Formats: sequence, C-alpha cells, structure tokens
Amino acid sequence: MSEWVFAIEDDKLKEDKIKVFKTEDKQIALIRKDNDVYALLNECPHEGCPLKNGTLDDYVLKCACHNWGFDIRNGENVDTGEYIDMDNPKVQTFETRVSDGKISILL
Repeated sequence: MSEWVFAIEDDKLKEDKIKVFKTEDKQIALIRKDNDVYALLNECPHEGCPLKNGTLDDYVLKCACHNWGFDIRNGENVDTGEYIDMDNPKVQTFETRVSDGKISILL
C-alpha cells in the first residue's frame, strides 16, 4: 500500500539541484526543475552508480560513471550516444507533492 512520506522542506531544494532522501531500503534523488519537483531512484541501472553525482542538462540527468542519461520526468533512458548494453534501461520514478512548505514522495 502506497503512502505519502515527508522528504524535505520545500525551501531546501533549489532549482536545478539534487538532494537525496533516504528510506530504509532506497535512496531517492529529488530534483527541482522549472519549479516542479521530480523524484527518481538514486541508482543508475547500469552499474548502480549514484545519479546524484551526475549532471543535469535540461530534463536529462546523466550518470557520472558512464554518461547514461535519464529523463527526470519519467525515468526513461535518453539516447546519449554512449554504448548501452541493456534493453530499455529505466530508472524508477516516484510521484511528488508540495504542500504547506513540505515535499512528500508517494512510496
């Protein structure tokens, strides 16, 4: 059963920045882009590198390890021109909401 979980105060997540929220069994990267908040698993499906160390280019978060890119809106792999050795790699995304100055994630 899914539930909303408080992650961070809204004013702590700045535009185009990444903050990591840790649960008991996963780390979730929170990103504010164009005043919307996105949440995705902080783990590249390739070799498990933390995506928080990557670079954000528009809506594409590129993994620092091998430059694989993922759309922060849906987790889909974006063609970065790099060698991809998996069929349709994707990063899990999570629904977010901002209410009363707090960012929550649906887990």
